[in-house]
Amino acid sequence: GEVFSPYVARQHEVGAKFDQHDWGATVALFQIEQPSAFSVPAAGGGLPVYRVDGEQRNRGVELNAFGEVARGVRLISGLMLLDAEQRKTPGGVNDGAHAVGAPRVQANASIDWDVPGAPGLTLSAGLVHTGRQYVTANNALSIPAWTRTDFGASCVLQVAGRPLTLRARLTNAFDRDYWASASASSGQLSTGAPRTLALSASVDL
Repeated sequence: GEVFSPYVARQHEVGAKFDQHDWGATVALFQIEQPSAFSVPAAGGGLPVYRVDGEQRNRGVELNAFGEVARGVRLISGLMLLDAEQRKTPGGVNDGAHAVGAPRVQANASIDWDVPGAPGLTLSAGLVHTGRQYVTANNALSIPAWTRTDFGASCVLQVAGRPLTLRARLTNAFDRDYWASASASSGQLSTGAPRTLALSASVDL
């Protein structure tokens, strides 16, 4: 029945951005120090007590690039490298170990192509990659890295003098089975969604 007080995280960040109208890039270095949570033995025996204590230090670099690489072809990509270290763990047993559910590498890239000769039609493709994630605080168990491929299409039509946009998106196109993430707070694993087709339409009024 206890409710923890809001925790305080301290973040330091420095970065730079280059914008050349039709393309650009950003880079950022960051460090975040935040409390962690774990179970400790109860005084006098009984069930362990879950409490907010210790520290997790996240230190990394984030890179992004975007722009029109050719006429009608647009690219957006990103990369994050992360060192998430546990500190002040109970008895110091896991000090220096990597944090649960914090992949060292995350990367994504997507490309849009305006189809020549078909005004309003755009095709897209994307890759999402997440590195290995630890499941236990002592780093004894982990879930493997995974990569997902997505495809999409959109078409803008004129209907009754108003623009109608039709969209289709195929997520996890190759229907890969994978563990998507591990949770440090709940100790649970999340599975990746199976191959999913989503259709939508919107109209400007």
